[in-house]
Formats: sequence, C-alpha cells, structure tokens
Amino acid sequence: MYQKFEKIIQSEYQLTPQTNIVVGVSGGVDSMVLLYLLCQLPKDKRPVIYVAHINHQLRPESKEEQLFVENYAQTYQTPCFVGIWDEGKTVDTNVEQQARTFRYAFFEKVMQETNSTYLLTAHHKDDAVETILMRWIQGSQLRKLVGIEKTRSLGVNEVIRPLLSFSKKELYAYAKAKNIPYYEDSSNLSDNYFRNRIRHHIRPMLEKENPNFGNGILRLSQEISNQRQVIDELLQPLIELLVCYQNNTWQLDYISLKRHNLAIQSEVIRYILTDIQEKTSLVVGYEHMNQIQQLINNDKPNQQLLLGNNWIVEKNYEILTIYQKKESLNKYDVFDLVKNQGVFLSNNQWLGFFELGKEDIPIELINWHLKEMIYTHGKNHTIRVRKREAGDRFVYNYKGQTKKVSRYFIDEKIPTKLRDLSWLVFDEKGYLLWLLPFRESYLSIHHETDKIQYKLVYLYQRDE
Repeated sequence: MYQKFEKIIQSEYQLTPQTNIVVGVSGGVDSMVLLYLLCQLPKDKRPVIYVAHINHQLRPESKEEQLFVENYAQTYQTPCFVGIWDEGKTVDTNVEQQARTFRYAFFEKVMQETNSTYLLTAHHKDDAVETILMRWIQGSQLRKLVGIEKTRSLGVNEVIRPLLSFSKKELYAYAKAKNIPYYEDSSNLSDNYFRNRIRHHIRPMLEKENPNFGNGILRLSQEISNQRQVIDELLQPLIELLVCYQNNTWQLDYISLKRHNLAIQSEVIRYILTDIQEKTSLVVGYEHMNQIQQLINNDKPNQQLLLGNNWIVEKNYEILTIYQKKESLNKYDVFDLVKNQGVFLSNNQWLGFFELGKEDIPIELINWHLKEMIYTHGKNHTIRVRKREAGDRFVYNYKGQTKKVSRYFIDEKIPTKLRDLSWLVFDEKGYLLWLLPFRESYLSIHHETDKIQYKLVYLYQRDE
C-alpha cells in the first residue's frame, strides 16, 4: 500500500520538501493512516506537514480524541492546530453541514497561518461510493453524480485526496499491519446521519444484489465525468457565440438558441446557471432551468422571472439577461442641484450642473465614461433629478409634441435593467430636460436670445 501511495503523491500531486501542506486528522482510521503514510515518505520527498484537528464537542470522548491526535503528531515532531467548535454542544439541526462549514473555515485559517498550498483529507473509495448514492437519492444533476473528485479548490488553495483509490477495508488492514492507533467514532454507528443510513442499510442491500456494486458505480461515475467533458467541449463554440458574461451579468442570444433543439437549449441554460452558481451565492436547480426554457420559447417579449435574492431573468426583444438588482446607494431618489454642484446618483453614477466653463469634475472620476448636455436658461437656475414616475412626459420633436417616457422605452426597446438605471433631469419649472442617459428633450435646444449657458455632466462607471 505504501508503494502505491508514494507513487500517487509523486505522480499526481508533485509534493516536494518545499511544499507546505495541512492534513485534516480526526483520529479515525482513515486520517491516521494518511498521516502515517505521509510521515513515512523519505525526507527528500516529504512535504512540510502540519496537522489540523477539529474538536466538534459532539461526543463525550471528543476531548480525549483531541489529546490523542496532539500526542501522535508530537511523536513525528509535526505541529498540530486544534479548532474547537463551541456550537457543537448545543446545535441540534443540520449538524453535518454546520460542522463541515466550521471545519473547512478552520482548515483555511490554518493554511493561511502556515503558508500551505494544499489541504489533504482522508476520503477513500467507500466515501466516494456513498457520496454518489447520497447525491442520487437527493436528486442531484447528472454532472454532480461524479462522487468525490481527487482535487478541488479551497479559496486560493487546493484540497487533495490521495486515498481515493483505497477501500476502507484496505485502510483497516494496513492500520493493523503497521500498528497504527486510531479511534472509532461512536457517531458512525448512529442512523441519525444520512451517510450512516446509506452505509448501514442501502449499500449492503445493493451489494447483496451485486457484490461488485461499489466498483460498478465508480465506473459509471467516471463514464459520466468523461461524457460531461465531451459535451462541454462540443458545446463551447456555441456558448461563446450565444453567451456573454460581464460584471456579474449574463446575456443570452435566445433568438438564435431557439433554432436548436430542446436538448441543446437545456445544456446551454444549464451551463449559464452552473456558471452563476459557481460565481455567486445563488442556489439554482431544475425548476429554474425549466422556467427559463419556457420563458425563451413563449412568444411574449419583455418578461421577467425572479430567481430569488434579487436575481432577475429579463427577456427583451432579442436578449435574455440574468443579473442581480442592486440597492440604490442613496435613501432618496430625488436630488436638487444648484449651479456648480455635483452629486452621486448611485455607486457608479455622478451628475454635475455647471455654468459653461466652470466645470469641476472630481479627480477620482476622471476615467469614468462621460456624457454632456449644454443648454441655455435664465438666471438663478436650479435643477431636480429623480427616478421616473407614471405619467412622466418629454418634448420629443420641434413641433413641441410630447411622449410618455414609458412609451419611449417601449418604442426604443430599452431593456428593463437600463430603464431602472435611468434618471430624469427637470428644470425649476418642472419641464423634463434630459432623459438620462438616453436623449435630450427639445426644451434643451439653444435659443439665441438666452444669455447664460449651462452644462450637465454625467459620469458613469460600468459594474466591475
């Protein structure tokens, strides 16, 4: 077993004496064997090892196990970091997930303190089989039925699992042969945990039907993984053609997507939702994919779908946009400006009102995008800036004819997101001067008899 382990460490992970690693050690047979194997590596191949142990305080023997791990690490002169989960004494709901969250947060902290690149965990072949069964029972997506991967990211670092090719039976046998001490976690006997119910009841029943069930499901998992890679590779040119991502906003050319069959549509939508889930905290599922597909295939333009947490799917005439609606920076959506004054309308929008030639732009905004409007008016002039309201109108031609702002948005096919970002600029008599940033009103046309010229300066920054 040692020779196979050493080969895995060298060929798959390239750990060297210059590599700092953290090893998660619970005191059970899996993690104790992992720590032992690492400590047996020759000095010219052994990475710098730090042990991290979590005392979850869920069982009476937790403190005893903590001392056991600390003492064992000391025999190999390996520093040991201990995280104590205070909530473990009182938590009574969703224990597994809460404990896992604390555990990995502590691991990240230790990795940062020790300047470590990798976290090694003792997940083995049986864990992988159980994980696939758990995800299958929970109704996970096909791409999730790949069990436990050999590596995954953890912040800027990486988790690696070098024992995944070994069974629990092999680990027990090796611990016995090498006299490696370990603790049996009494909670592993309890059916209060989903994984334990899989281990104690469901898997034995399946293996009674097929003794080679475990290896079979792992082969199936690998086949799923391979096919997902093929699908993703073949789908990539279409994704690049139809999907645009920028500043936490996804845009889809759904008109072109509708020319493809429903299966391809589903895969493109799945790609977008998976990308959103990986880049944000939004939780998405099958129902979201189905709702978006229905939205795409109906004939109604200009519709919206809410995904939760202020995330919106917006269908316009040619583009489907998915974005998170942001709170306004200001409590009030009305601003009154006197001449030679500027104001932030939001985090990334600023408006200044100046006499011509007296513009004073804040230096920190100098690289923002710029729009300007020059118009004339009498003395002692002020302006009001606010969000649009029902019934707002502006003069749209030289004849003085007016049009509702809402009608203008519809006629120009302006997406809802951009409508929500717009502002209306009024003079002191209440006439609309500028539908910001789209167009000026004919009220702003210069008159030769007017003596004073003003400039409105609008600066904006796209979301980063």
